[in-house]
Parts: sequence; structure tokens; C-alpha cells
Amino acid sequence: MLNNEKIIGKILIKAKIDLISPIHIGCGSGERSKLDILLDDNNRPFIPGTSIAGVLNQMIIIDDKKNLKFWGYLKEDNTGSASLFFCSDATVSSDSPDIVISIRDGIRIDSLTGTTIDSAKYDYEILEPGVIFDFKMIFTFYDDNKDFVKSMARTIYDILNSNNMQVGAKTGSGLGYIKLVQNQTNIYLYDFTQKDHVINWLMIHNNHYSSTNKIELDKLGKPFTIKDNSFKLCSSLKIRHSFIIRSNSDIPELDEVHISSAGKPIITGSAIKGAIRARIERILYSLGNRKEKVDCIMKKLFGYIDKNDNSKDSQKSRVTVKETILPSFIAQQQSRIKIDRFTGGTIQSALFNTMPLFVNLNDKAVNIEIEIKDCQKYEAGLLLLVLKDLWTGDLAVGGEKSIGRGTFEGFGAEISFDDEKFNIEKQFTEKDSEKLQKYIDELVEFSGD
Repeated sequence: MLNNEKIIGKILIKAKIDLISPIHIGCGSGERSKLDILLDDNNRPFIPGTSIAGVLNQMIIIDDKKNLKFWGYLKEDNTGSASLFFCSDATVSSDSPDIVISIRDGIRIDSLTGTTIDSAKYDYEILEPGVIFDFKMIFTFYDDNKDFVKSMARTIYDILNSNNMQVGAKTGSGLGYIKLVQNQTNIYLYDFTQKDHVINWLMIHNNHYSSTNKIELDKLGKPFTIKDNSFKLCSSLKIRHSFIIRSNSDIPELDEVHISSAGKPIITGSAIKGAIRARIERILYSLGNRKEKVDCIMKKLFGYIDKNDNSKDSQKSRVTVKETILPSFIAQQQSRIKIDRFTGGTIQSALFNTMPLFVNLNDKAVNIEIEIKDCQKYEAGLLLLVLKDLWTGDLAVGGEKSIGRGTFEGFGAEISFDDEKFNIEKQFTEKDSEKLQKYIDELVEFSGD
């Protein structure tokens, strides 16, 4: 039998959420691109409630029987409990800015040659940031779990109000960040032991929300502590010369321009993540790790999908790189040609025009944010070595690296891991160097196994 305890009340959070990065929630078909986004009957994008609830379920891990009951379960003998949490679909708000759907290109790079793998190019749709969504969350409580449910509601509110909530696909590449619009989010408490509360609850189906049931955030209770063993890095970098992440141009005389999102030039998370992946693989081989061990480490870090049709074995990437909005760099057209190596002459029809971004001494820095979830100490050492290569210009990002584009100069970083925080400048302090060196030592020891 399913749970049939008496419900004594509900908490309702009526909210608006802001899309603060591009998002991709696939519909399973590709009419407009290889991977289209999900649209409703009115051809408007939406975020399924199951996507939001599923992410929250994975983020809130509490070793408590009440936690299992909160999310709901069903055993093989048909005993169980209905979920105490309901999350509606997030639909585009009537006061939202214009909806902009773009198409991005995706590629796979051979880590050995640095070139695109044949037949590994695809495109996919994204919803550009700035869209406002309406949605509701309802929390049901019984007499014996009221305080627990209130704390869960507060915990979920805090997660949605942070900058760390992601939904949809390609979250490892910085897509899918959402956040509550605080001044348009209201919390209501309905106590079913009071007749007027019951009537007010029934009235919400007519979109009537009584102010008498509205409560302040601090009335929800104390949030649960979410265990976080992530390695978080925010590095301040300056582009040395020029930079381009290539995107198809709408201008006839230009072949390619630098990629933008919502009209602003960006560094995509996928571009940085691809460079990091290739460099980590190179570091592991340089330390003498065998191929089998390197493959295992790369799968654990960056995830994988088993290509065997009979297997559902897969793992999500634990490395996330946020997209970075760039300052207003100067974009200039540059014409290039291909030279015949035997004759030294220009190859016919091999003229192409691009528009990379160029910097000057007054240009501001860009911040690159990287995170490894459930990070091991040797993995922290790997990312520190990658940071060193980024800082010194040894690791380039983006296109046209062969002609010197995409290199950086580092001058600041904030690192948090293992209950410690480091705020470092271009020259490390001796104390910070000793603490950070232990993660490099862990990597070397791990590689020697």
C-alpha cells in the first residue's frame, strides 16, 4: 500500500527564474538542427519540472529516511510513498524579454593531432540567456515531518537562489544556469488545521494568492548543509594578442567571426574545457601513466557514453567550465591565404576572411571559472598544472592557434578546495606554494602507482 497519512499543510513557492546562461534541453529530434530544443504547443521553449526536480534530488544528499520519503519511492512489493515535492514546468513569463534561439556548432578534437575528427561535427540549438520563466514548487507535510519539509524548502530555495543551479544538457560546458528573481518570488504557508487556510489553498487554482498566507524566508527553517567537495577555480587572465572562437558569419564578405551570445562576445565553456581535456591527457602521459590508466582517469573526469548499443553504461562529466562574457575588444577583419609549399605561390580560391578580436594594453581581464565536482587531491594537482600552463601562455584556447591566437597571461586566481581557500597573485606566497604543492605531490605519487 502507498502512504495514506493525513496531510496537515503545504508550502507554496511561486517564483520567477532568470536564465543567466544559454540552455539546451533537447526534444529528441532534429528538424532545425542536429539537436533541437524542447518547445511547447505554442512553439515556446520551456523547462520541464522533471529537469529541475531531478537536479535538486541529486544535489541534496542527506543520509536520512525522511529524505527518501520526501522525494518518493516505490518498492518491488508495491509499498512506498508519494513524493512530498511538486515542481511545475517553467514556462516563459509574459513580461520576459524576447526569446532568441541560436544554433551552435559542436566538434570533437583529436587530442594527438589537435584537428577535428572526421564525421564528428554537429550543430545544436540553444536558448539565449535573459529569458524569464514562471514556475511553482509545492511542499506537502504531515504532522511528524513539518520541520523537515520546511528545512528542505529552505534548502531548495537557497540552491535556486545561488549561481550553481544548472539544468538541461551540456552543463559541463557552462550551459543551463538558472536563478530565482528575488523580488518576484513569494512564499506561502497553508495550515490545513485552519479553515480559512484551506479555502485560500483552494483559491490558488483561480490564481488567487492570499497575502495572509505569505511568509518571510526565515520562517521556513534552517537549511541543510550540502556537502561540497568541489575544486573551484576562478582565474583572472589577459588575452595576450588576439582571440577567435570561430562561428559562421552572416556578412557575405566574411567567412567566420568570433562567437557571441545575446549579442556579446564570449569564450564558450566547451572551448576552454576542450583545451583543458587535451592538456590533462598530455600531462598524464608525461608523468608515465599507461594508456589504460589515462583512459580511466579521463572517463572519470570528463564522463563518457558507451558506444555499445547493448550497454547503458555512461557517466556525466565532473568538470564544469562557465561561459565567459568578454569585454568590448576590437574586432578587425583579417584576410588570409594558403600557400602552395612546392611553388611558393598562392593556391587558387584559398582566400578567406575572418574577424578575430584584438586587444590593447588598456583592455580588462577575463575571468575563467572551472569546477571539478567530488574532486580527488591528485585531480586538483592536475588542474593546478593546467592553470600554470594557461598563465604562462603555453596552453592556447580557441581557433587559429598555429598563428599565435588564444594565449593568455595570468595575474590572479581564487581557489577553494579541501576546506581551504587561496587568493593568489602572479607570484605565489611561500605559504600558499607549500599548501598547493601537496596536490602536485599527490598527482606524482598517484602516477607512480
